[in-house]
Formats: sequence, C-alpha cells, structure tokens
Amino acid sequence: MAIPGVAALLALAPLTAAQAAPAELPPDTPTFDFSDCPTLSANYDPNQSQCFNVVVVGGKFQLGKVDKAIEKPIKITYASLWNNTTQRPETVFGKLRAEPMLIEGVFGDPLLTAVYATPEYAGKWETPPGTNFSINTALKVRLQGRVLPVDCHIGSNSDAINLNLITGTTAPPAPNTPITGEKVRVVGTQGPVTVRQGTHVENSFRAPGANGCGLINGGLLDTIINSQAGTPSAAGKNTMIFKEFIGSVAYSKMP
Repeated sequence: MAIPGVAALLALAPLTAAQAAPAELPPDTPTFDFSDCPTLSANYDPNQSQCFNVVVVGGKFQLGKVDKAIEKPIKITYASLWNNTTQRPETVFGKLRAEPMLIEGVFGDPLLTAVYATPEYAGKWETPPGTNFSINTALKVRLQGRVLPVDCHIGSNSDAINLNLITGTTAPPAPNTPITGEKVRVVGTQGPVTVRQGTHVENSFRAPGANGCGLINGGLLDTIINSQAGTPSAAGKNTMIFKEFIGSVAYSKMP
C-alpha cells in the first residue's frame, strides 16, 4: 500500500478559519456515496481514517480519435487508513463506477453496430506528496457492442492507460499544448462530509491499443478498432480533464 500524499493529509486535518466551508454548496454538488469504502480492520483508527468519494461531473475523455465530453458521472472511492502499528496512513483503493459512453464512428451505424466505452480501474491509485493534490492512476477502457466479446478493451492491467493527474499546468509533448487544472478547495459540507471541488488534467500520456476483441482470424477486430479509434496513440495525442467534487469523511462519522 502506498503512503498517501497531500490529498489524504488535507482531509485528515481540521479546517482552519481561513479554510472554513462556505455557507452554501454549489448547485451542481452531487450526493456522495460511501458504500464502496474499503473495510476498516481493527488495526486502523476510525477517527484518523478517511474515506473519499470522487465524483467526476464533467470534462474530457480523449484517446486517439475517440474524443468525448464527460456527460455521465464517473465515481471513484478510496481511503486513507491510519495504521496504529506503523503510525502512518495508507492509501487503499475502493471502486471505480462509470456508465458506458457511446463512441460514434467505430463501426458506423450507431443503432446496429454501436460501440460503448467504459473506463475501468487497472490496478493503480496513488496520491503522491506535493502541493497540487496529484493522483497517479491506471485505467483501461472496456468496449461493448453486438459484435464484440466481453473482454474487449483498450489497454489492460499489464499495459494500462497511466495517468498522472494534476491540478496545475501540464507540460506535454507536441502536438498537445499545456493545459491547466483547478486547485482543489473546500466548498462546503454535507453533514459530516467535507466537500471539495477542483479539476485534474493530464495530456502527456500514451494510450495502448485494443486487445481481446478478435473474433476473426485471431485478432482482426483488434486491428479494425485500432484503425478506427486511432490507438495505440503516442504521448502528446491524448487528453483527460476531470472536473470533480470530492467528498471525504472520517470512518467514525460515516453517514
């Protein structure tokens, strides 16, 4: 388990007068769900352990030629658990939940051969030390359609879409140009839940190709999907923008 960075430590600290939550939350603030929080064992302090529910409410999801606005929430749950033995916090991933996004143009007719893409967790979630609330994670994208098998993906656990998400300004290779996120800040509370808002960005990553989609000649559909989707796609040709709300609560005060 990785030692969390500033994201978890900020949530553990009490709010100062300067950080006091505004009187009213933004109108688009979601309701947070902590049912996917990792289980807290006896060796962890519930008063110093926090669960986070990240709700991505907008932004951009672009891999190669696939360029979609995020219109349906992507929900990510993880925890910072205080280990009483080591006297240090540990980051533990919970779950990623997302709804399929329609990808037009992969096979043509959206009614008969529509392809839907759903981001999935690929084995990494880290909050390294720093001042920009950065997140390192690995994703893969499940592709679903009438002609596709159940294990069709772009990327995999062993060859993932590795994102180094920051709230500052990126420095991508060409042809991408720098983009800037939005600093994570407290915007209010929902009962015992502290609510933060911010925007994470990343446009320096590579996107791997399709795998597990081949029904013809041992992998022809992988080739077709890669041709239509523009994958694999080199670093500097892909972009992720996550506009999000983050709810955090101590395990001892879990709603």
